[in-house]
Amino acid sequence: MKRMITMSIVLLILFVSFPYAAGMDRDLLFKQGVSAYVGEDYESAISIFRQLVDSKKISWELFYNLGNCYYRNGELGNAIRYWEKAKCLAPSQSDINYNLLIAEKHLIDQVVLPDMFPLFKWYDQMQKQLSLNIAIHLIGALLLILILILGFIRRDSRLKSKNHKAAYITVLSVFLSLILILTAVTIDTDHKRKNEKYAIILERSVEILSEPTDDAIVLFILHEGSKVKVNKNIEDLWSNISYFDDKVGWISRSAIGEIEE
Repeated sequence: MKRMITMSIVLLILFVSFPYAAGMDRDLLFKQGVSAYVGEDYESAISIFRQLVDSKKISWELFYNLGNCYYRNGELGNAIRYWEKAKCLAPSQSDINYNLLIAEKHLIDQVVLPDMFPLFKWYDQMQKQLSLNIAIHLIGALLLILILILGFIRRDSRLKSKNHKAAYITVLSVFLSLILILTAVTIDTDHKRKNEKYAIILERSVEILSEPTDDAIVLFILHEGSKVKVNKNIEDLWSNISYFDDKVGWISRSAIGEIEE
């Protein structure tokens, strides 16, 4: 009986301590990766950080550091890919956005787009920077404030005054408008992120073909680091991609690294 109790206690301790130990292992590996990066041993740092990625213990800091390692190792495509992955988790992190701007200067495929209408440009930038978690919490907070205002209105005897009534209606209209606008933007951003898949060209240069066959006509060529939209995949062999909407074709899946897998 005592032996069974002892074994139960040991198993309980192991069960409770396992997540803590796993967290310690992750932190230790992460520190080893950072140490290798600081020591300019980029290959080792990449190998260590990749272990953490493969174990699914991801964070924007992990992707960010992995991107830095690839950049220092001369792999622009993978650097941009992992910075983009980091941006998916932390859209408003200035360090990620700064690195992506630096990387853009090294791209061979430079496209000059016409200026967008200011309102559309602002909306596009807002969607790129929007954190869905923060937006949801903000909507919840605004709803709570709205409910409190409504409760206060019901108890306020001064509503007989036209001035007070107009003031309350104005406040309610402002809060309701904010909630509706923020909800619409959040839903649109979430839908866009879930349904639009992007990838980064990993090879120095790659031919974009008219059909998913090796002997198809070459439509155009893209170079390492360029960001493309993935329209559909054929197993693990081919991807139909579009580059700024006007250029569409087929590419070997081995030549690209998807940002959201």
